[in-house]
Amino acid sequence: MPRTKHSKEFKLQVIKEATETGNKTLVARRYNLNANMVSRWCTEYKNGH
Repeated sequence: MPRTKHSKEFKLQVIKEATETGNKTLVARRYNLNANMVSRWCTEYKNGH
């Protein structure tokens, strides 16, 4: 399965929803993403990367 490159805007939208809902797994399912990836994006965003 080839990797998908997600835009910065898409990642920020996912991070925003995950932060607001407090449920990364639910947001990951909504966008058909892996929950670990959503978690990593949130952590990187929080750490300023």
